[in-house]
Amino acid sequence: MSKHEWELVDERCKELHEASHIQPLSFNFATTIVMPTKKNSTGLWTEKKMCGDYRPLNLVTPQDMYFMPIPEKLFDNIGNLNIFTIVNLRQGFNQIVLSVKDHKKTTFHGTNKLWE
Repeated sequence: MSKHEWELVDERCKELHEASHIQPLSFNFATTIVMPTKKNSTGLWTEKKMCGDYRPLNLVTPQDMYFMPIPEKLFDNIGNLNIFTIVNLRQGFNQIVLSVKDHKKTTFHGTNKLWE
């Protein structure tokens, strides 16, 4: 990532730490941070979004096994509804509570420390 992107990571980590969503950590696993571009409030693709690349962790994590729902059954459940919406919550993943034993699985690199 560029120097500017690492500055954005540090700024975002500071915000998340102050909100008690993350804490500093020293651990032997950490994911890579990527900074894809996202739309700003005016619809321009100028903002950067901090994301972790957890594909390596996914490869060694046991998968939940369940059947995908049949689309026709989903449509039957919707019935004759005609209003649908999409909700994009800012920091939605920060609202998912993890068990303490799983905190280490979320470890990621900052510029000079690891965070979980």
